Amino acid sequence: MWCVVYAGAGREKKTEDFVRSVLPASVYSRCFHLVQHKALKRQGVLRDVAGDYLPGYVFIETDKPEKVYEILKKTPGRLLFSDDWSVTVLAEKEESLLKLIVDAKGEIGISVVRTFIEAESGKKKSEYLSGPLEKVADQVVYVDFHHRFAEIGGEWIGSKKPPKLSFRFDGEEIKDVAYQPEQ
Repeated sequence: MWCVVYAGAGREKKTEDFVRSVLPASVYSRCFHLVQHKALKRQGVLRDVAGDYLPGYVFIETDKPEKVYEILKKTPGRLLFSDDWSVTVLAEKEESLLKLIVDAKGEIGISVVRTFIEAESGKKKSEYLSGPLEKVADQVVYVDFHHRFAEIGGEWIGSKKPPKLSFRFDGEEIKDVAYQPEQ
């Protein structure tokens, strides 16, 4: 199971360090915040721009969510968190989707896509060759080829806004990598 701690945007790393300092290793297997990579083309150069996905949220992978909650709620270091911090268990449906698109480091990578024209319909179609989109291809509801993202259908973490996963076309190379934390 994945527990989710909300501590406020910009506090993810500090919260991860705090969680690691108070939780025994026997209670959880990893603690991370989500980073999403996006393929963005600027001035003719395709770049990998990474940024915080769901700013302020830290995820704790555990088989003992009650123990995680109990330890974090009663710890005296609580002042580290904002006044509205909370610990919850991620819904099974949302956790299943995240496990498909997030790697071991907590990153949502850039997929590789090949496009082709379908013979019968004459419509542009996509084949997902690697990355998160390959694992959730059956859930794609919209593809924006110009901005290089695909929307996944369904509700997402309590909101109606579906996740958008970035891709690059087969044969394109990423020339530059940059990290831009959410403001």
